[in-house]
Amino acid sequence: MNLKIGTTIKSLRAKHKVTQDQLATFLGCTPQAISRWESETSYPDIELLPSIAEFFSVSTDELLGLKLSEREQRRAEIYDTIARCCEMGADGEEDIRTARSFAAEFPSDEKIQAHLADTLCRAYMWDGKAPDHQKELEEAERIYLALIERTDDQEFRNGTLETLATLYVVGFQDKLRAERAIRQLPSMRYCQEGVRSSLFSYFLGDDPLPAQDYILRLTETLCSQLTEYVAYVMPNEPEGWDRKIEYFEKILDLYRTVFGDDLNYFHASVAYVHRVIATYLIAQGKTDETLDRLELMYDHVIAADKAKPGDPFTSPFTDRLVYPEASDEFDDLRCANHAYYFAAKMKQERYDPIREHPRFIALCERLREAAREF
Repeated sequence: MNLKIGTTIKSLRAKHKVTQDQLATFLGCTPQAISRWESETSYPDIELLPSIAEFFSVSTDELLGLKLSEREQRRAEIYDTIARCCEMGADGEEDIRTARSFAAEFPSDEKIQAHLADTLCRAYMWDGKAPDHQKELEEAERIYLALIERTDDQEFRNGTLETLATLYVVGFQDKLRAERAIRQLPSMRYCQEGVRSSLFSYFLGDDPLPAQDYILRLTETLCSQLTEYVAYVMPNEPEGWDRKIEYFEKILDLYRTVFGDDLNYFHASVAYVHRVIATYLIAQGKTDETLDRLELMYDHVIAADKAKPGDPFTSPFTDRLVYPEASDEFDDLRCANHAYYFAAKMKQERYDPIREHPRFIALCERLREAAREF
């Protein structure tokens, strides 16, 4: 058998941005030895193979060019588990132990390492837990900083910087460090979508796709930020609730203006806004209006669950776009449908004043009937 272990080591080293000196230090050999391996003039001693494999998070079989598919299948299984944990908000001690085992199994995999840090943050950063768990949050910080330093995936780096900034603000309450992290992110003015859409007519002819993609991204971000701003940043005094509802209605108008009546996967975002409006209506004791709003929420939840990859948008601003396949850039639901999550929200105490109302009982029953776990 013609083993290409030197070529494999060179490829893995380049992939993980590791120098010959760094690998040599880890293995306790010389950089010259590694250079000879990579040039195929000699092979590493057999007792070094497990250490080399461990360093690159591969099996010795994979290092020798054997059974690569089994290793990649295992990685894919872990990725699927990570997606489910993120969707369900897994943050228990068992979830942390599982994340640690994944990280130990693939110590150089960026996504798996980030999952460990994310799980630590979900478990200890919120609900006033941070002061008692500084050690765990400092571990998460170290992981994020290492990932930012070594990754060559710009999108991954930007997402990690955003998460790190959140950790600084919420976990450490350190706005100075958060600002330093934020300043490493690219300016909105020079983002690729904005530049591409502004120049599309010059180098892409009459194809409106880049502009439509930019419009979608801007609207998604703007509507989401406006919703959170109105709900959590604006003063929440009872005398201002009607004004807040007016702002939420304007946000709904923006969704309809850009995406039309067939909102595609944005039905879920619109359902969320209706549910937020209902929280203000029920606090005001407006029973019928609350129920009207929750029934609108239900309609959009069902429409969201019927939408599927490949479904087109119909608005003139987005009619070149379709519901995308799940990817690193677009997280589709993996654990349950929207009806499942919205049904769970109906158990909140805020709905106790209408819990025995026939319309509310019927609404909850319809949500439960539509709810699915995958």
